[in-house]
Amino acid sequence: MKIFYFLIIILWGGVLTIVYNQGHKSVENQLISSLKSNEREIGQMLDVAIAYNESITEQLILNFDLDDQSSPHPLIASFKNFPAINTYGLQGDETFAGKPLKANLTGAGSLADVDAEEWSEINAVLGLNLSAPIAAKGQQFLWSYYTSQKGFILLSPSVPTEQFHFAEYIYSKPFWKIATPEQNPTKETVVSDLYDDAAGAGLMISISTPVYYRDTFKGAVSLDVGLEYLNNVLHSDLLVLENNISLISDKGKVVANKAFKDLDDIGFELNDQVLNYQLVQFSGGYYILSNQVKGKFYIAYQLSDEQLQNLVVENIYGRLVIVSMFVIILWLLVKLFDMLCKTRKLADLDGLSKLYNRMCLERLSNDAIEAAIKNDQPISVIMIDIDFFKQLNDEHGHHAGDQGIINVASVIKRNVRKVDIVGRYGGEEFLITVPNTNLETATYLAERIRTEIERSIFYGDTKVTVSIGVAECKAFNLNSFQELCKKADLALYQAKENGRNKCVVYSHEMEIYNQRHS
Repeated sequence: MKIFYFLIIILWGGVLTIVYNQGHKSVENQLISSLKSNEREIGQMLDVAIAYNESITEQLILNFDLDDQSSPHPLIASFKNFPAINTYGLQGDETFAGKPLKANLTGAGSLADVDAEEWSEINAVLGLNLSAPIAAKGQQFLWSYYTSQKGFILLSPSVPTEQFHFAEYIYSKPFWKIATPEQNPTKETVVSDLYDDAAGAGLMISISTPVYYRDTFKGAVSLDVGLEYLNNVLHSDLLVLENNISLISDKGKVVANKAFKDLDDIGFELNDQVLNYQLVQFSGGYYILSNQVKGKFYIAYQLSDEQLQNLVVENIYGRLVIVSMFVIILWLLVKLFDMLCKTRKLADLDGLSKLYNRMCLERLSNDAIEAAIKNDQPISVIMIDIDFFKQLNDEHGHHAGDQGIINVASVIKRNVRKVDIVGRYGGEEFLITVPNTNLETATYLAERIRTEIERSIFYGDTKVTVSIGVAECKAFNLNSFQELCKKADLALYQAKENGRNKCVVYSHEMEIYNQRHS
């Protein structure tokens, strides 16, 4: 029966492994689905930014073509010098055509230093619609602006000049440097690393498009995206990932991270071995990476071993319960079957000697004798009785009598074969049905058992002896177990008459003698 329990454990382990692997794959699919959702939102933001920058760039180039210096823009009349901060430009609270300006322009130095070429560029820049927000509608963009190589900047939404104005340090900021011909010879729209905003809006990235006019670099149109927005975009349907999502630049630098942790420490490097949309193990746990978003970003989810295990267990919890219940029920059924078998076996056994009881002994012996007669094979019966058993009980107590029965049963079991049928026939009587065994062999077995019992000691120095009767079915043309038992019993009676501790074989003379004295 142990093999069944072992098989159940193997089955349980195998099914759990299958369920766990399915759960692992399901979690990976959930991560991929969430990644793609992030990708769409980041991609939409980039689409808007790139489209906006390109539209502003096209408008500027058109304005350069239409420039008419004899007709300066009306707002130029509102320009002022701000000597205290070495700046010229608009105050930031002006109106145009009765509407408040949504952008303002400042430059380095004073109005007297502005040459004709710079005025021409300023005139073109002011030709943009400054009464409408230059930045696309939505909270994702903090600032939109045009930075000129001539030393001025147009910023939207407008701010007071004292709060922010153009200065030379602006040329050291990432939004400018990434657009210059030195760092961007391909003239494409590029995305900066994370940096601190010059106008005090905090950490951000910039999406910058260089502006060229007749193959001459004029400046850059830029949109700023705040870190807070980026982190809000980095959402996941899996709460366990709330602080483990990063936006990574195409160069492998962390642009944003939900946890605001060390942005240079993501635990893995982008290289040729990075696999997109696959859960990959690394020293810190696991990660899964998106495809490149518009050629600008990757999105990465990081999970510790514990987080992944929790997600998988959460995913397979229902199936685990069902499988466990099935295994428990199967275990209980096998246990019940085992108990029924043991109960049935116990019902067939004598409680003291642990041999077959009389009912089972007779049933099995009848079957064995029928088979022997059918197959024309010899079969013998050995009947054993403990000598002076009543005296043993009277002198030493019933406990000694019980030990005597146990001792005799133990000797019998050591000497018989597995095919032999051994049982307790009565109080101190035992019977052995010996299949495929003739009278001579059965007698030899009986004598061996008698001798060993005679030599054995139990219950201190107490000894017992037995009287034995042997009969063979074929030798005396017997046809049933009951007939064979009667013959063996006659032989047993004769053994006792002969002084006990004897082994006697049945003969016809015993039958005659018994009839005369009955």
